[in-house]
Amino acid sequence: MNSTYRFLVGLIGLAAVELSATLFLVKSGAITSPSFGNATTMVLTLSTAIIFFFLQRTNPGQPLDFVRNFMLTLVLKIILGGCYVFVILRLDPAGANTNVAFFIVSYILFTAYEIAWFAIQKNAE
Repeated sequence: MNSTYRFLVGLIGLAAVELSATLFLVKSGAITSPSFGNATTMVLTLSTAIIFFFLQRTNPGQPLDFVRNFMLTLVLKIILGGCYVFVILRLDPAGANTNVAFFIVSYILFTAYEIAWFAIQKNAE
Protein backbone atom coordinates (compact mmCIF):
# COMPACT_ATOMS: atom_id res chain seq x y z
CA MET A 1 0.00 0.00 0.00
CA ASN A 2 1.51 3.34 -0.99
CA SER A 3 1.84 6.33 1.31
CA THR A 4 -1.20 8.16 -0.03
CA TYR A 5 -3.53 5.29 0.79
CA ARG A 6 -1.94 4.81 4.19
CA PHE A 7 -2.41 8.51 4.97
CA LEU A 8 -6.05 8.45 3.89
CA VAL A 9 -6.79 5.26 5.81
CA GLY A 10 -5.20 6.78 8.91
CA LEU A 11 -7.14 10.00 8.38
CA ILE A 12 -10.46 8.19 8.09
CA GLY A 13 -9.50 6.08 11.09
CA LEU A 14 -8.72 9.20 13.10
CA ALA A 15 -12.12 10.67 12.16
CA ALA A 16 -13.88 7.44 13.15
CA VAL A 17 -12.05 7.25 16.48
CA GLU A 18 -12.83 10.89 17.20
CA LEU A 19 -16.53 10.45 16.46
CA SER A 20 -16.66 7.20 18.46
CA ALA A 21 -14.94 8.78 21.45
CA THR A 22 -17.30 11.75 21.28
CA LEU A 23 -20.33 9.46 21.13
CA PHE A 24 -19.01 7.47 24.10
CA LEU A 25 -18.44 10.62 26.15
CA VAL A 26 -21.89 11.94 25.28
CA LYS A 27 -23.57 8.63 26.20
CA SER A 28 -21.68 8.47 29.49
CA GLY A 29 -22.76 12.02 30.32
CA ALA A 30 -19.24 13.43 30.49
CA ILE A 31 -19.91 16.05 27.80
CA THR A 32 -22.87 17.50 25.95
CA SER A 33 -23.27 16.64 22.30
CA PRO A 34 -21.75 19.21 19.93
CA SER A 35 -24.44 20.16 17.44
CA PHE A 36 -21.85 20.61 14.69
CA GLY A 37 -19.71 17.62 15.65
CA ASN A 38 -20.21 15.64 12.45
CA ALA A 39 -19.83 18.70 10.25
CA THR A 40 -16.66 19.76 12.06
CA THR A 41 -15.13 16.32 11.67
CA MET A 42 -16.03 16.22 7.98
CA VAL A 43 -14.65 19.71 7.31
CA LEU A 44 -11.37 18.99 9.09
CA THR A 45 -11.01 15.58 7.43
CA LEU A 46 -11.55 17.04 3.96
CA SER A 47 -9.29 20.04 4.58
CA THR A 48 -6.52 17.78 5.90
CA ALA A 49 -6.83 15.54 2.82
CA ILE A 50 -6.70 18.54 0.48
CA ILE A 51 -3.63 19.91 2.27
CA PHE A 52 -1.99 16.49 2.08
CA PHE A 53 -2.50 16.27 -1.69
CA PHE A 54 -1.24 19.82 -2.14
CA LEU A 55 1.91 19.17 -0.11
CA GLN A 56 2.53 15.79 -1.75
CA ARG A 57 2.94 17.55 -5.09
CA THR A 58 5.73 19.75 -3.76
CA ASN A 59 9.05 19.08 -5.47
CA PRO A 60 11.05 16.80 -3.12
CA GLY A 61 14.29 18.36 -4.33
CA GLN A 62 13.26 21.73 -2.92
CA PRO A 63 12.77 21.43 0.86
CA LEU A 64 12.37 25.18 1.21
CA ASP A 65 9.33 25.06 -1.09
CA PHE A 66 7.81 22.37 1.10
CA VAL A 67 8.31 24.45 4.24
CA ARG A 68 6.79 27.53 2.60
CA ASN A 69 3.81 25.59 1.34
CA PHE A 70 3.35 23.88 4.70
CA MET A 71 3.39 27.19 6.56
CA LEU A 72 0.98 28.65 4.00
CA THR A 73 -1.47 25.80 4.54
CA LEU A 74 -1.25 26.17 8.32
CA VAL A 75 -2.02 29.88 8.13
CA LEU A 76 -4.90 29.29 5.71
CA LYS A 77 -6.25 26.52 7.92
CA ILE A 78 -6.19 28.83 10.95
CA ILE A 79 -7.93 31.67 9.08
CA LEU A 80 -10.58 29.43 7.51
CA GLY A 81 -11.04 27.64 10.84
CA GLY A 82 -11.74 30.99 12.46
CA CYS A 83 -14.36 31.72 9.80
CA TYR A 84 -15.92 28.29 10.37
CA VAL A 85 -16.08 28.90 14.13
CA PHE A 86 -17.66 32.32 13.52
CA VAL A 87 -20.38 30.69 11.40
CA ILE A 88 -20.98 28.05 14.09
CA LEU A 89 -21.30 30.75 16.74
CA ARG A 90 -23.84 32.60 14.63
CA LEU A 91 -25.89 29.47 13.86
CA ASP A 92 -25.93 27.98 17.37
CA PRO A 93 -25.10 30.49 20.10
CA ALA A 94 -26.54 28.21 22.81
CA GLY A 95 -24.08 25.41 22.00
CA ALA A 96 -21.13 27.69 21.40
CA ASN A 97 -18.91 26.37 24.20
CA THR A 98 -19.35 22.72 23.25
CA ASN A 99 -18.94 23.33 19.52
CA VAL A 100 -15.85 25.53 19.88
CA ALA A 101 -14.22 23.12 22.35
CA PHE A 102 -14.92 20.24 19.97
CA PHE A 103 -13.48 22.23 17.07
CA ILE A 104 -10.29 23.10 18.96
CA VAL A 105 -9.68 19.51 20.05
CA SER A 106 -10.42 18.23 16.54
CA TYR A 107 -8.22 20.86 14.94
CA ILE A 108 -5.32 19.89 17.19
CA LEU A 109 -5.80 16.17 16.49
CA PHE A 110 -5.96 16.52 12.72
CA THR A 111 -3.09 19.01 12.57
CA ALA A 112 -0.95 16.81 14.81
CA TYR A 113 -1.66 13.81 12.55
CA GLU A 114 -0.67 15.82 9.49
CA ILE A 115 2.52 17.17 11.07
CA ALA A 116 3.53 13.74 12.40
CA TRP A 117 2.93 12.15 9.01
CA PHE A 118 5.08 14.66 7.13
CA ALA A 119 7.79 14.67 9.81
CA ILE A 120 8.14 10.89 9.59
CA GLN A 121 7.96 10.93 5.79
CA LYS A 122 10.47 13.73 5.32
CA ASN A 123 12.91 12.27 7.88
CA ALA A 124 12.83 8.97 6.01
CA GLU A 125 13.90 10.66 2.75
